[in-house]
Amino acid sequence: MAQPLISIITISYNCADAIERTIRSVLSQRSTDFEYIIIDGGSTDGTADIICRHNPHLAYWISEKDRGISDAFNKGIAVAKGKYINLLNAGDSFSSVHTLEELAPHLTAPIVTFRYKEENSGEYSRLVDENETNIEKKALLGHQATFVHRDVYAEMGGYNGSYKIRMDFDFFLRVLPHYALKSVDLDIVRYNAGLSGSVKHRLRYEMEGLISVFLNGKKSNGYMLRLLYQPLWRVGAYSLKRVAKKVLGRTPSPAQQTHTQTKVIG
Repeated sequence: MAQPLISIITISYNCADAIERTIRSVLSQRSTDFEYIIIDGGSTDGTADIICRHNPHLAYWISEKDRGISDAFNKGIAVAKGKYINLLNAGDSFSSVHTLEELAPHLTAPIVTFRYKEENSGEYSRLVDENETNIEKKALLGHQATFVHRDVYAEMGGYNGSYKIRMDFDFFLRVLPHYALKSVDLDIVRYNAGLSGSVKHRLRYEMEGLISVFLNGKKSNGYMLRLLYQPLWRVGAYSLKRVAKKVLGRTPSPAQQTHTQTKVIG
């Protein structure tokens, strides 16, 4: 197969109830100018078996323990052959079978971003202004609806393993000052926030995004401390639960959990 226009990469871990939908969404595309890669983190719930059933239609797939989302992204990028790379999360899907056909003509810039729709709320993502001068706002791109030219990864590197959730924000903060962004008002993805939007993940997402901004010299120490105050309460509550489970050999009682939640809310 000649170099495909697009490489679609899906990473997964224990998502047997969602991976099939994503795979079918990709493989049902009317366009044939793409390859599909799946990087599984060593799932134990049958996810790998589902992926294996689609093996004849995949350019590459592997199921092995990794060091988190960034590591899985980078593994996929390393084997991708497409000119443009898209990271479509397990549980997400393309808007229609014609999505890749419709977006392909727009792939004329190093980074091309589109709209996506969040399934839980029914809301569409905002479209980032190509001429936005505030890098923090400009870097808030949904990676599942963004296509990055392979040369950008080759020249700027992949995703930073220090970040467990906000690695995409960190990536775009690094690359957007150097590469042109094209924004296209076209809805291409159905985003399933339920799979990646748990309270704990939202906390890490928020905190590491703020840290990423701080490391890029955008905010003062005082600003960081004020914004992290409430999340730190949540971290403390989560840590108490883990300590209780380890010391007592069981999860905290309902009374203990209620007490902890009250402290968090307060």
